[in-house]
Amino acid sequence: MEQNTLTLVSREKLTLQNVEEIISYDDELIELYTTLGGVRIRGRGLVIDEAFSTGTTVIINGYIKAIIYSDGKEKLADNIITRLFR
Repeated sequence: MEQNTLTLVSREKLTLQNVEEIISYDDELIELYTTLGGVRIRGRGLVIDEAFSTGTTVIINGYIKAIIYSDGKEKLADNIITRLFR
């Protein structure tokens, strides 16, 4: 089974490994797809500081409020489309 590593330091720096794709991002929400499914990061002042410079690692800075997992890319993509047409 594949592993994902997530490291959160002081709710201000988040490092994720095995990220396959950045689906969307702004300063309050970042949505990613990893080898194990979708991940949403909610917060304030979120910035993707580093993406894929060391393979599959993404580093996010800002105030992290929540980290939410989904089971698959389809569920994450459906929610993005739903939000666009509200």
